[in-house]
Amino acid sequence: MTAVREALRAILDFLGPGNLVLAIVGLVATPVVDRFLIRRKRVSYRVHYNSKIGLGPEKLLDEGAGSSQLASLARLLDRLSIVVIRIRNTGGYDIDADDFEKPLTFTFGQRVVWNARFSEAGSDEAREKLRAGLAFFRHDDGPTVVADNGDRDSLLTVRAKMSQRMVRWLGGQAPTTREPEAEPRWHGVRLESLALKRKQKIKLVVVLEEPADHPGGETSKEINATGKLSDNGIIKDEKRQRRLTLPRLTGALALVLTTFLVLSLVFASPPSDPSVHCSSGSLTIQGSSVFTPTMNLIADDYTAACSDAHISVSATGSIDGVRALAESTDAADMAAMADGKQKGGEGLTSQQLAIVVYHVVVNSSVGLDTISTADLKHVYDGTYTDWNQVRPGPSLPIRIVGRGQSSGTRQLFEQRVLGTGESGLSSNDCLDRDRNPTARTIRCERDSNTEVVAKISTIPGAIGYADAPSVAEARKKNAVNALSIDGKVFDSAAGAETSYPFWTVEYLYTKSDPAPNTLLASFITYLHTHDSARLHLKDAGYLPCTTTEGTPLELCNSR
Repeated sequence: MTAVREALRAILDFLGPGNLVLAIVGLVATPVVDRFLIRRKRVSYRVHYNSKIGLGPEKLLDEGAGSSQLASLARLLDRLSIVVIRIRNTGGYDIDADDFEKPLTFTFGQRVVWNARFSEAGSDEAREKLRAGLAFFRHDDGPTVVADNGDRDSLLTVRAKMSQRMVRWLGGQAPTTREPEAEPRWHGVRLESLALKRKQKIKLVVVLEEPADHPGGETSKEINATGKLSDNGIIKDEKRQRRLTLPRLTGALALVLTTFLVLSLVFASPPSDPSVHCSSGSLTIQGSSVFTPTMNLIADDYTAACSDAHISVSATGSIDGVRALAESTDAADMAAMADGKQKGGEGLTSQQLAIVVYHVVVNSSVGLDTISTADLKHVYDGTYTDWNQVRPGPSLPIRIVGRGQSSGTRQLFEQRVLGTGESGLSSNDCLDRDRNPTARTIRCERDSNTEVVAKISTIPGAIGYADAPSVAEARKKNAVNALSIDGKVFDSAAGAETSYPFWTVEYLYTKSDPAPNTLLASFITYLHTHDSARLHLKDAGYLPCTTTEGTPLELCNSR
């Protein structure tokens, strides 16, 4: 499969996706351009009827036995046939007589023309014009060679001779008697003044006589059409179905190119990025729910550039992620994300990724912008149960929305802000002490910082904590306030001297130093150095621990 993808990619790179799209559009447009711009003048014809007049000699002879005139008429009708040809303008423009380089001409093998007429001409004037331009001609005995001898015999001439022939036949002349050598025998008709409006159609009706020596009494079916339109025009027999036509050919080629383009875009490996060092294999990264969304974006970019790399990212919590890595016996394809250094990480190798800033947040109904560390401790140990104990104003019960025990965010909050552990779980719905009615605080837990902020935004009097990106997203709806702690906020410019307590460094733990050229080693390098990875970190509100010059950020070493 890899070889196929590479082959598709090579062909696509050589041809170019844009060129393929242009080729497909060109192929689809070619029949339209041919019909309306190049070969825009088109005349089509179709033989609708080509058969005997339909009254056999046996019936006439049975009804009029002994009559020589009826016998002659029966023999005559048995050799007469009618041909009906529909001629129409199927192009996009009107056609004049001058548009024909060679007039439209029909021959009927050895059959002799007795009479002709037009129908569906549209008007008497148009019919008379067509009749005036209808010429009849003779040819030699060659069945396919048409040679005009220069004579131009009109419809009047043909009809006059037809009357004479009818008189001879009805006078009882034997059918084997040949006509005089000078007697004209027309085998073809030429439409010398044919003019058709767009979509106009006419019908040409021709009465023909089979030659005397035609065997078996069957009607010969031979009809040949010639003629030529100027300016690349087309004269087409509608009944003749060609397997290979321009629309079919261009349509088939367009389908082939479209199929190839779709397969190339779907299955071909993406173009290699020279700035990414690709390695193949599978990698599992688990841990911090805070960092998981950003790690997912970075992993997607890497696997998009490296088609043989597969990276799975899951949020299990910082503590559980590091614990699972430490307990694994074969973790060459594993890594764990953690908010800050973890006690269970002894013996593991760690990589500093970025600085993560957190905020204490309250529902906007609380009406606070800052809170002291002392007041926070009283809120979380149950000393304060109503916000009027923290700030002047109306009574509003304090409701705490926290994280579970495996959360690295909770661990950081307890260590850096409270200096002690949080109280126990007392509520499921975060509104009442429905879990532990005797608890001093109303405290519930949620699985991720995003869920914590979402819950705080819907419950009056709620308080909790979350990472800066989650808080920033919630603040767009004006549902929560981020509180400064002791009037202080995080200041990266202060470096290690910053006194804001609620921040940490995101670590990536591995079992040991990854072997060179493995997927784990290549991806860690990508995390630290690639512009795309750094951009994702900054977009999420994180401060990368590696500068653009590749040197460590000093502030990261202080945590």
